[in-house]
Amino acid sequence: MSRPSWARWVTRVSLVFALVALVLTIRDTGLVAIGTYFKRIGWGWFAVVIMEVAITAMDAVAIRAFLSPEQAKVRLRSALLSQLAGRAVNAVTPSGNLGEAVKVSVLVDHVSQSRAVATILLYNVVSFSVELVTVGLGTPLMAVFLPMPTRLRIVLLVIGPVVLVIAFGLYALVRRGMLVSVARLVTRIPIRGQAERYARWEPKLRGIDDKMKLVEGARVRDRRLGILMVTLSRLTSMSLSFLLLLAMGERLTIGLVASITVGGFFIYMVGAVVPMGVGVNEGGYNMLFRALGENPARGTVLILARRVALIAYAAIGLVLVTASETVKRARERGAERGAERVIGGALPEPRIAEPRLVTTTSPPVPATVTKSGD
Repeated sequence: MSRPSWARWVTRVSLVFALVALVLTIRDTGLVAIGTYFKRIGWGWFAVVIMEVAITAMDAVAIRAFLSPEQAKVRLRSALLSQLAGRAVNAVTPSGNLGEAVKVSVLVDHVSQSRAVATILLYNVVSFSVELVTVGLGTPLMAVFLPMPTRLRIVLLVIGPVVLVIAFGLYALVRRGMLVSVARLVTRIPIRGQAERYARWEPKLRGIDDKMKLVEGARVRDRRLGILMVTLSRLTSMSLSFLLLLAMGERLTIGLVASITVGGFFIYMVGAVVPMGVGVNEGGYNMLFRALGENPARGTVLILARRVALIAYAAIGLVLVTASETVKRARERGAERGAERVIGGALPEPRIAEPRLVTTTSPPVPATVTKSGD
């Protein structure tokens, strides 16, 4: 199917913005620091590369599964390109949301806009729910395995179940129709023209909701596969941080793992307002490790090492996506030139034969036959 013009512009503008942000992030981090942590991790980078490839592959499989029943229209390499482009843009831009629009702009090459939006929205809801579940399971482990005041222990034991309820509440909201439900809630705000806007947008929002909640023919087994792949992807991403700590000589305990899982989630949410969480993540992990009685420098080193990995990932991803966009643009220009040649009369004109004078000879008039005796 033809690619909408808005999708082309979203992808190209986002790539330019992301490339500028990547350059600024590298400058803020410093080439010396990047080289230092590359050297410090050493052979561990081979494992980091393998895990990053696995994370992207699992996310791509999940996205393709969430496209059900239209996943046959999207090849795995297109889903990989969508995830690679979106994650690379998210890694270096504030809020980490611009990449979601890029993912949609890649998928609309193959499926409808509502299907693409529903797929990426469902992927993000499942991802966020999985992260909430890990936080809900991590807080009781912190309360059990870490020394802390009794009041704080009680607070953590309460927070865990509350977070789990929120995670499964998101699932219930998707089944009910998340976008329409949120839009109805917004209409209660006394703003002029809200009712008219809701009436205009409600059919589109309902169409996306239907695709998210299996009304539009999506298969249950595909949905389960997508959830499984997202879960494995998030667990692999968390394991990457622990791998880097082991490579730097840190001794892992259950309490430390739980604390990094829970604390890292909230630090990430706060740091999302700046590209790669520069400054916020370093300070947050420094305070977290200090509160745990660990060497606070290890927390800063962990963030810098993860940032180096993200910079490398973003750089490779943006180069590949830019190359793909260049190829697509070249094909579009070739198609446009071909259409112009047809419209402009470049095809050979039909040859018309010149008129000739044709003379015909009248057939001989038969002689009259005379019967004898007449």
